[in-house]
Amino acid sequence: MSEQENLIPEVTNEPTKSEQQPKKRGRIRYAAPLGFLVLLFACIGAITVISGGVRLIAKWTDDTPLREELYDFLNPVMQFCPPTFENASEGEQDALVLASVYRVTEAERIRQLREKDDTCIYPLDETGWRLQIPQEVIEQSFAYLFGEQKITHKTVGEIEYDTNAQSYHVPLSINTSGYTPVIGSVKKRGDTYAVRVAYVASDDVEVDEKGKTIPPTFAMGKYTQLYTVTRGENGALTLVSVAADSERGLKNNDKS
Repeated sequence: MSEQENLIPEVTNEPTKSEQQPKKRGRIRYAAPLGFLVLLFACIGAITVISGGVRLIAKWTDDTPLREELYDFLNPVMQFCPPTFENASEGEQDALVLASVYRVTEAERIRQLREKDDTCIYPLDETGWRLQIPQEVIEQSFAYLFGEQKITHKTVGEIEYDTNAQSYHVPLSINTSGYTPVIGSVKKRGDTYAVRVAYVASDDVEVDEKGKTIPPTFAMGKYTQLYTVTRGENGALTLVSVAADSERGLKNNDKS
């Protein structure tokens, strides 16, 4: 072989260095934004899970529906600041009878408003300004509030019991105690609720600059009581007893 032939470079099929390692600039360029998006979505997911958990816990611990249910149920009794009792069949029943009557008249008043009906389902007596309500209606109302307890039918204040007609003669408007009841804490144990009730004097209830009543607080109460309420298998509530509230350190019915 001649010397010139040795100078000719040998041709091979092996790839060059540049061909062996292709450029990756395009893939590296999108790596940072892509990582940022992944991190962003991860953060959003975590925040969603946390906020959802907080809302769920708040829903579980929110007792507003229960408090409203208890207030509506107890309202007729709270309007008359009842004396303490452990059994509604025993002891002084004046406030309990008044509560039973009040519940009936309030239900009828609300019915008339909702149905735009000017005619009351209970007739007026000979006076023309008192409703005549059958005693069995009051008995049913008493049982609704206090369970299957015995009511002693009697005249209480402006509400007259008619023994012969076995009915109650009730003014169109019943005077209540003048105190505004406010429910404080509600403690549940099984199917029993311990409900703290404060009574705020009417003189202590304030109005705002527009003349609207400012809802009083529990702390404004002149005195407090402890109501014990149970829930039956059918879901119905029953007021079992009313006691002095030792947590406030106030004597029961100390309304001074």
